[in-house]
Amino acid sequence: MSNFVAGLTNDDPAVTAPVYKQYSYVQYNGTIPASATASVSFPPSDVKFRYVVVQPQFPAENSMCLVEVKVFLRGIAY
Repeated sequence: MSNFVAGLTNDDPAVTAPVYKQYSYVQYNGTIPASATASVSFPPSDVKFRYVVVQPQFPAENSMCLVEVKVFLRGIAY
């Protein structure tokens, strides 16, 4: 996976498909090899979000990317 955004939203993606960069997001520029780990951090905020969205910067028509996401909140894993 390479060049993606990780975003936060309260809109249920099963109801409303996320639109690229139309949510609170951070950009990851670079390539992550298969089975490797990468981290992104969001600036502190008082706003609470329910969903994490990961979208590629350059989506291919028939592309598929599976990611495992682990969320940490003030040092606590969820």
